[in-house]
Amino acid sequence: MPHIQDNAIVLRRLDYSESSQILAVFTRQHGKVRIIAKGSRKATRTRFSPGIDLLECGHISLFVRHAGQEALATLSEWKPSRSHLGLRETLPRIESAQYIADVTSRLTEDWEPHTELFDALDGALVRLAAGESVLRIVAEYQKSILESAGLWPRFDACASCGRSPDTSCDVYFSSLEGGVLCRDCEAGRTEKRLLRSPLNVFASWALTEGCHSAAAFDVLDYHIAYAMGREPVARTHLAAQAHRYIFHT
Repeated sequence: MPHIQDNAIVLRRLDYSESSQILAVFTRQHGKVRIIAKGSRKATRTRFSPGIDLLECGHISLFVRHAGQEALATLSEWKPSRSHLGLRETLPRIESAQYIADVTSRLTEDWEPHTELFDALDGALVRLAAGESVLRIVAEYQKSILESAGLWPRFDACASCGRSPDTSCDVYFSSLEGGVLCRDCEAGRTEKRLLRSPLNVFASWALTEGCHSAAAFDVLDYHIAYAMGREPVARTHLAAQAHRYIFHT
């Protein structure tokens, strides 16, 4: 039975029996891994807590039957390194962290390594815990996860015909088509969303605080929900904050 060690971030957790947990963790070298943590909810001499916590970071040791199999890997050791306690100081921070954990879990496959995405996720959690602007952090991570999943949309030209959209009028975005649409192509589409910031903001990814970050979050959240087949968890307050920036500033 192979034994692996890696750095990991807890994306999902489920209590299993009185003493164990089922976890989905995102590891740096091995991607998303589903594990059973037997006895993790038991107190020890060095740890007194209700198990391994959501969004906790640490060094993990696992026994696996074979990478890629559906069987759960078995946790042999967990050494926590960061708990990101600052996330729990405000509702926007913890919900933003839960949002990015959910989209990571849903848009990655088991045992597919995404080293750069792991670093982006780790960095986003550190910045959220430090109290930086949540919309900008989440929008930047949305870009990272969509690029990693091969779902980054086209903003430099019409995704349908390849022509440059007329920026003197409203520009629409279609998840089905995979990007922005010119006026001619947009007219016949029912699945579309109006861009709330100038097209160059998205094409150059020139995000600033406030309205541009809010508009970026708005369209990428729409695109992610389309790709996932449902809305990400904990998006309500993020979406409300984005809409306040877009429509009231």
